Amino acid sequence: MATSTITQITLDAFRDDIQSRAMPGCGAVAANAAANGLALVLKGLRLTQSNDDDGTAQRLIAQAQRLLEQLGDYADEDIAAFKAYLAAKKRNDKSDSEAELEEAVERINQVPLDTARCCLEALEYTEQAIGDIKAALQSDARAGAQLIHAGLSMVLINVDTNIDGLEDEAERRQLADQRASLQAEADRLLERLLRARS
Repeated sequence: MATSTITQITLDAFRDDIQSRAMPGCGAVAANAAANGLALVLKGLRLTQSNDDDGTAQRLIAQAQRLLEQLGDYADEDIAAFKAYLAAKKRNDKSDSEAELEEAVERINQVPLDTARCCLEALEYTEQAIGDIKAALQSDARAGAQLIHAGLSMVLINVDTNIDGLEDEAERRQLADQRASLQAEADRLLERLLRARS
């Protein structure tokens, strides 16, 4: 975990930073939204858990906690990656040294994809866990799934921007294909989750 993390600040402070600073931006907000959605799913599991549980609920809860931490890490990584890119761009403008800038560009291309993959894993997890959530809390879990899906769709907007900034056509196609695949799978998962009933 990062020593300074947005998960440790208040909601008011986070919103103030969003509207008044360059960072956090779309990627960090997207990861945070997905984490909030997953927290709704986790709430359903925790409140459903019974004393005679065979350990299934505990395993699902532990898996959700791991995903929550990862999403928090990706929010921080999005901020760090963009700051590193701005710093590398500034240095490159002065010295014409492109290696550091290329590395920074690769990082800002990769972080949104990794965040989206984590969101997709959270949706897959929700589909797996929703059957263990009691009926009265299913609405929370489905609302959580929609928020996770929204976070994934939000972070893929960053990928769209990154695609537009690439000059190499093969790289553009590769990034576009990954982006389309992630969105399509997330759309399928959300449709199944919203269609399913306990």
